[in-house]
Amino acid sequence: MQSIQLLKTRIGSIASTRQITQSMRLVSTAKVQRCRARMSAAAPFLEENRRLIAAALQNLEGEQHPYATPRQEVKTTAVVVVNGDRGLCGGYNINVIRKAYQLIKELPGDVRLVTVGSKARDYCRRRKKPAIAASFTGVSETPMFDDGAEIARLLLDWYDAGEVDEILVVSTQFVSMLSQHVRVQRLLPLDLPEGEPWPGTVRCEPTGPALLSRTVPFYAASFLYGVLLEAATCEQSARITSMDSAVKNSDEMMESLQLLYNQARQGAITQEITEIVTGAGAVRREGE
Repeated sequence: MQSIQLLKTRIGSIASTRQITQSMRLVSTAKVQRCRARMSAAAPFLEENRRLIAAALQNLEGEQHPYATPRQEVKTTAVVVVNGDRGLCGGYNINVIRKAYQLIKELPGDVRLVTVGSKARDYCRRRKKPAIAASFTGVSETPMFDDGAEIARLLLDWYDAGEVDEILVVSTQFVSMLSQHVRVQRLLPLDLPEGEPWPGTVRCEPTGPALLSRTVPFYAASFLYGVLLEAATCEQSARITSMDSAVKNSDEMMESLQLLYNQARQGAITQEITEIVTGAGAVRREGE
């Protein structure tokens, strides 16, 4: 049986760990509420941007545009991996990374890798292939529109210069507090978004390809901003689940160790009483 002091030390250590994980769970609960509020507030804005780009695509009226026309041969694909800057969130980070590398294996041609979040950056650096072309950190917990715009500018520069032929984004989709799905979305070339069509009474100026050239940079920035917001919500939700599991495991371990501690303490008391009784009996026999 383990010593009483060792059991007492282990119980204290687990209690300290439980206090930390409980605090992290409470912090993540507050953060996820803010993330969900921001995601809900941005939803109408992002939906209108999707409708705007749908109107711009419809306004082409059969004309070709580099942003809307898939290239005949995809030689290089830009893959954006959206991940977190911190761990302790269960399988959130590794699930996105696994999906990204599974996608990379299936892609034809070369891959230009862009990581968002220090966890994806560190993992991809260790893998070495494909090499990281660009990395963005410090944006996973509180993403701003400027963060999405910065990433969008880099990707559009590559696409406009012909350095990449397709842009794919690997991120998480928020389903519920207990469920987040990894998904792959194509940013460019554009697909006609599904949903409510733009009213027929609306006229767009300028018309044709000029309208699409003006709207795509803003659409790309808003698209990536929405991806970052949703990823932040998923990260905090996953951290709540992970910390909740850690708290429950700590309670079970403390209960088990407390039982062992009580048994050891009871055994020590029984042994001490036995020794006292034995010693008293020996003294009595010597006196007789």
